[in-house]
Amino acid sequence: MKKLFLLFTLFLFTFNSYSQLGISLGYGSSKAKISEGSASISGDAVSGLSLGLIYGIPISDAIKLETGLSFGFAKADGESSNSWGIPLTAKFYTNGSDGFHIRGGVGYSATMADVDTDIIKKGAFSAGFGLGYDISENFALTATYSSQISNSAGSYWNDDVKIKGSGFGVGLQYFF
Repeated sequence: MKKLFLLFTLFLFTFNSYSQLGISLGYGSSKAKISEGSASISGDAVSGLSLGLIYGIPISDAIKLETGLSFGFAKADGESSNSWGIPLTAKFYTNGSDGFHIRGGVGYSATMADVDTDIIKKGAFSAGFGLGYDISENFALTATYSSQISNSAGSYWNDDVKIKGSGFGVGLQYFF
């Protein structure tokens, strides 16, 4: 997975001279849910901040891609619950000049906490959608809802147990 990401990043930086590099700062809240059959339990919401590097790739006037590397900083039950993630987001502009766009994409994230991987997996894939607005050529605001698409239940659980999370976040992006 790491080699694939490095090759993808090298390809993007090498062959796209119109791309933009930027940074992001965000705030988000997420909640985990454990379910088995029709029974489920939801955990408490956990909020935190995120900081990331963004790489923007224009495909056309109406479509742009973003990828990068982000780090999330949160505390759950007094313990550090920091994570890292690699998103891939497509931005669809509704009217090329107004800056308003619909966002959708997938991502992979993993916890940096020391967890028992028999109980819960360290990483998960998610999908999200949201809205954004380019304030200027350099600044953008985003709002995104995401939901985990892979099961985080470790090998300890039977196949009927599902552990998934969902969250909402807002962010400010700055492109150089």
